[in-house]
Amino acid sequence: MYFSKFEEQFCAVNDTRKDEFAQNFPLLDNKSVHARWKKGSWQITRIGEIWRRSGKVFSVPYEGIDAYPSFQFAEDGTPLPLMETVLKALPADMSPWQRAFWMISPKAELGGENPASSIQTGDNRVVDVASKFGGDFLN
Repeated sequence: MYFSKFEEQFCAVNDTRKDEFAQNFPLLDNKSVHARWKKGSWQITRIGEIWRRSGKVFSVPYEGIDAYPSFQFAEDGTPLPLMETVLKALPADMSPWQRAFWMISPKAELGGENPASSIQTGDNRVVDVASKFGGDFLN
């Protein structure tokens, strides 16, 4: 019984963190990802899902949908070039929310910037940071 009470409180904290994330970093559904995709076909409406499955972007479960943090996309709606490389460098067993929180957490190795900002500016150091995190996460 004590454990279930603790678990409920922990879930409430996580829900609050997820809501804060969604407020600070806009989340997109498949329709919104498609609407931003300027080079795309009107026939491919689930492009976010296609990109997620191919490892170009990630999504988080939020309010019953797969939601895509908007910081992963360029002005034309396509995935940022470094995104796929960084996602491959991170541990495969990280949950979607662990990835999301890692992306927005400042890293000393990036001069205090967070990985999402580094990906947006094309700072290749973020790949090394992700690779090193992978080793730390698994140990």
